[in-house]
Amino acid sequence: MTTQRWSVRLRIAGGIAALGLLAGACSGGDDPEAPKRTAPTPQGSSGECGELRLAYNPDNGFEASTFIVGRLARDELGCDVTYVKTDARKAWRLVASGKVDAYLDAYGSADLAEEYLVDGSPVTQLGSNGVRGGVDLLAPYYFNEYRIVTSRDLPELPPNVFGSPGPRLFTTDQLIPLATSFLESQRLEFRLRDYIDTHPNATMGDLLVAPRLDDEARRPDFYLVAAPRAFLGNGPGRLSVQIPGSSADECTYATTTSLCSLDDFTYQKIVNTEFAESGNPAYTLIYNYRLRAIHATTVLEIVQLSGFRVAEADVASWINTHPRAWRRWLETP
Repeated sequence: MTTQRWSVRLRIAGGIAALGLLAGACSGGDDPEAPKRTAPTPQGSSGECGELRLAYNPDNGFEASTFIVGRLARDELGCDVTYVKTDARKAWRLVASGKVDAYLDAYGSADLAEEYLVDGSPVTQLGSNGVRGGVDLLAPYYFNEYRIVTSRDLPELPPNVFGSPGPRLFTTDQLIPLATSFLESQRLEFRLRDYIDTHPNATMGDLLVAPRLDDEARRPDFYLVAAPRAFLGNGPGRLSVQIPGSSADECTYATTTSLCSLDDFTYQKIVNTEFAESGNPAYTLIYNYRLRAIHATTVLEIVQLSGFRVAEADVASWINTHPRAWRRWLETP
C-alpha cells in the first residue's frame, strides 16, 4: 500500500500546536458534575414566574433540555417563556448580561467559564443536565474495507481512494481550531471545510447523518462532530475512527470557538446570578433539572426521531409519559 504523509494547509491566527492536555470546563479537573461556585439554594416553587428567557443552540447536537424545562415552566409554573436562538459562546454573554435567564446545554468554552464562574460573577453554574457529550471523527462505513481503526491508519490510505481534489474533513466553525490541531498533530493533509459554508441551514445533526449518505454514494469524506455520546460511535453506514483523547495545547478561542478538547464533557446549566437570587419558581425547576441515565436515553431517542432538530412540541410526549421524573424538579431541595 502506498504511503503518503499529509500536512495541514490551513493555519489559524495565533497558531495551534500539537495535541496536549487542556484543563477546562469540558475535560478533566475536579468533579465535572459540580458547579464551579456555590449556587443559591432555591427558596421555593411558589410565587409568580413572569417572563422566562431560555437560550438554546441548535448546533450543539442536544437542545432538548431547553424545551423540556420551557414546556414545564409554562404549563406548571405559568411562565411566559421565550426561546432565544444563539451559539455556544454568545449564550454565556447573554446569560451574563441578563438578556436571557438560563442556558441549559453549555459545553466547552473553558475561557468563558474561567472568566465568569467566579465569586461576584453575573453567571452561576448549576452543574450537569445529566447528558454526556464528546467529540468523534466519523467516516462512511465503507472505509472499513481499508481496516481504518484509528487516525494513525489514515496516512496509509492510497491517494486514489480520495481522487480529486483529495481528502476532506468537514466540521462546524466552533470546532475548526480543534480540527486544525488534530490534522497538524497527525500530519494529515486534509482540506478542512466548514460544513455550514456548503450547507447553510445545517446543524450538528446533519453532520451526524452525513457519513451514512456518503456511504451510499461512496464519497470519501470525514466529519469531526460534537454531540451526546449516544449519537457517536459506529452506526448505520457510519464508521467511528479513534482519535487522541486529549486537547490542543494552544487551541485558540475565538468568536465561535467553544471546544478545545476531544475528551468527554457534560452539558452544563448556567443561569444569570440575579435570576438565581430572585426567588423565581423557575429557578427551582432549573436548579433541580437533571436527567437520570434512563431518562436521558428516552429523551435522546426523541432527539433522533426529530431528525436532530428539536422543538418544544417534540418533548411534549416525553413530559406526558414521565410525570414521576419531572415532578421532583418542582420541589424545593
